[in-house]
Amino acid sequence: MALAFIVTFKTKQPDHIVSQLRGYKERELDRNPPPGFRASLIEEHPAEGRVVFRTEWADEEALEDVRDGAPWEACMDLCSIHADKQEESRVAIA
Repeated sequence: MALAFIVTFKTKQPDHIVSQLRGYKERELDRNPPPGFRASLIEEHPAEGRVVFRTEWADEEALEDVRDGAPWEACMDLCSIHADKQEESRVAIA
């Protein structure tokens, strides 16, 4: 079943997180999409102090293959440095 994986960062420094996410998106997802990848979106909400990174995947296995990789882990680690809080959620999509 297809799913959306959503990571929400609460932060006072949204620019730093957006920069890291944009770099990861362009290098890893846009240039050479991994198997099962469908789409990604970065939403910045500076007035609310949050950044949302939404990715869509063909199935759970495709998502987990990417999340186990060093590029994903490095990006999330760098984002967490500038985040006060990080939340993850999964949503089934058609």
